[in-house]
Amino acid sequence: MKTVASFFLALLAGGVSAEELPDLAPLSSGNFEKRQASQKAVNDWVISNHEVAKEVLLKKYLQTDNPEVRVRLIPLLERSYFKPKGYVGIIMSPELKDPNAKPPGQGLQAREYHGVLITKVFPETPAELSGLKYEDVILKIDDWEVRGGSDLTSKVASQIQKNPPQTPIALQVKRGNKMISIELKLGILPTPSERVRDMPRTSFGVRSSSTFEVFEQMKEFRNWLDREIDKERKNLIADRRL
Repeated sequence: MKTVASFFLALLAGGVSAEELPDLAPLSSGNFEKRQASQKAVNDWVISNHEVAKEVLLKKYLQTDNPEVRVRLIPLLERSYFKPKGYVGIIMSPELKDPNAKPPGQGLQAREYHGVLITKVFPETPAELSGLKYEDVILKIDDWEVRGGSDLTSKVASQIQKNPPQTPIALQVKRGNKMISIELKLGILPTPSERVRDMPRTSFGVRSSSTFEVFEQMKEFRNWLDREIDKERKNLIADRRL
């Protein structure tokens, strides 16, 4: 009786979800729409069951011999590997407080920026749904003023991503000569691989240097998965030697 009670206490403490992982077989269906629907269903499950998703999906990945299922599980594993963070759905650049002001001797690094200029709004994101537009300037996020140096966009991203998805935030925005207030609920930050695909390129077709952190996250995930695959291979070899 004591063992049973301990088991249920462990379940409660660990926050194990009661939701069952959707069937993975449709991931290899010959019908494209069924494959896409299956991938979305598993992705939704990962988001709702993030605390257990990585372990469950990794086990399924290592156990399956179906190459199509394996390929489609990789982005789902990446989703499960990273903690869900808040997301607005824009690309931005620092906005100069005074574009005509000359920096006091250290070039761009010395300039003071006040606000971030929206250079792209992604479709079907909290940004678009809330009414944010191209060339809007975000001046305030809740009570936090958007100002600083050349690293301002990174600070804004950190300010947003410290919140979990579905967190409501209020933005003070300059649109032309008008000041407006916009409220939205944060979405879920795309995985590093998804973010790299959406990042703008330079005129030479090279990714901006600001993508370094995202590439490092991609590398971290792949190294983790490679280590897990290697451990599984070693375990199989050990089993055959018994």
